[in-house]
Amino acid sequence: MKSPSTRPFPDIADLLARKAAGRRDVASRSFGEKIEMLEALRARVAPIRKAREARRGDKAADESR
Repeated sequence: MKSPSTRPFPDIADLLARKAAGRRDVASRSFGEKIEMLEALRARVAPIRKAREARRGDKAADESR
């Protein structure tokens, strides 16, 4: 049986505090601002989605041969 690790866990309190602050910030925004955030996210992700769909399309074409 292995002995338990003696390495201490890293302190992530600052990360959790920033995460909570970000959630409060988003919660305080208006509905319209939240929609704008989603549209901006979609715009940033669009090239990634397009590349993934192209890659999947290439695989489907290869499998049909």
